[in-house]
Amino acid sequence: MVNFKWDQKRALEVAKEDGISIGEARGEARGEARGERNDMMKVALSLLKKGLPVGVITDSTNLSLEEVRKIAKDNGLAF
Repeated sequence: MVNFKWDQKRALEVAKEDGISIGEARGEARGEARGERNDMMKVALSLLKKGLPVGVITDSTNLSLEEVRKIAKDNGLAF
């Protein structure tokens, strides 16, 4: 027979720890995604400055045409 005693306080501590771990993992994933996006925006700007065709830039960075246009506009580059 298994001897088990419910410990409400410990159960809440474990649930809190699990929630914190899940939140941290989600936050890290979002941060990584934002960082990758920012990197691709920097690459797009560099490619725009070098005069590469927009299609090459969108294909290379996975940014949309609208996003590349905004990067060009925000940096005073002709499109």
